[in-house]
Amino acid sequence: MNTRSNFEFRWATPDDEADIRSLISSVPMPGAIAVRFSREPDYFLGTTIMGDSCDVLIARHRQDGQLAGIACRAERRAYLNGQEASLGYIGQIRVAPSFRGHWLVHLGAELFREASPPGLLYFGVIASENPRARQLLVGSRPPGNLYTRYIGGLTTCAILLRPLRAHRTPGIEVLPGTPETLTEIVKFLRLKGPRRQFFPAYTLEDFTGGSLLRGLKPQDIMVARRGKVVVGVMVVWDQAAYKQDIVDAYGPTLRRLRPLYNFAARFLRARPLTPQGQAIQLAFASCICIDDDNPAIMQALISACTKNAYERGKAFLMIGLSDDDPLLAVARRYLHVKYHSDLFAVSWSDEPVKQLDGRIPYIEIAAL
Repeated sequence: MNTRSNFEFRWATPDDEADIRSLISSVPMPGAIAVRFSREPDYFLGTTIMGDSCDVLIARHRQDGQLAGIACRAERRAYLNGQEASLGYIGQIRVAPSFRGHWLVHLGAELFREASPPGLLYFGVIASENPRARQLLVGSRPPGNLYTRYIGGLTTCAILLRPLRAHRTPGIEVLPGTPETLTEIVKFLRLKGPRRQFFPAYTLEDFTGGSLLRGLKPQDIMVARRGKVVVGVMVVWDQAAYKQDIVDAYGPTLRRLRPLYNFAARFLRARPLTPQGQAIQLAFASCICIDDDNPAIMQALISACTKNAYERGKAFLMIGLSDDDPLLAVARRYLHVKYHSDLFAVSWSDEPVKQLDGRIPYIEIAAL
């Protein structure tokens, strides 16, 4: 049987939006907290933050028209080996349970290959609790003859938010950004960001109404200064207007500990664990850039961002960093739930994958 003849592969249009949104929200991602990704009110609002261009590939069952699967391919400007270049991202791969086993990912990868500019390097992130996706990417038969390279582990700390006194760092002042300070903020990010592999090459336009940082306001940017000089930046990015993470189920450990956690949360003045079926109230720490990887500056910025997010009604601040990033140790000091993923570089030729140097990677987890 010709599997491809049973499915229609094409790029999504607005007419497909409702079916895509339904599929995305129906397939939970495994983990300590199994999460379904809801994308109300319009799935395509969230695709703009993945890159300057984002293609959504869909597969429909020819017999009944059902949406069998989707995958996204995005491109954005980022720093590779310290130089600004195009970087691709492949993610949000979802296959409806009733259509698994039809090699849809392998068939779709061929179309991604045709759409990809020659020599473009992509990255992909796979949760540790998702062995099926890992097998697809780095198994004996990678889709579309991809060349893959393991870059390293990625740890996300979901920091429990509660009212805490702001951490004071001698000589460092942390204040929210303003429209007038955006130019020097972007200048700092473009000066210090290239130290990290894959750090986004942000422009002033991204912070002034562009769709790449949808919903972000200048006052969401926490800026650390030593005197008048910017020495660190961290953003509190609330995406609830177009992205929602819905609790599908708690794993055995958290399910047992949930009553105790909720009891303790009352005394800590933290919010209880989100009931099953409801959206987790969270914000993302983004644009994390610290001069000289100074841990004191990092702590001052986390303190300011957790305070900001708590006052906006959030329960968690999500901070994602490479396992090799020295700043991760600062985030781990805070009470948190840990998620672990693996970062891969992929390409349809071996040269882009081999050319990466050994600098520490940075992935904007809010854009995944």
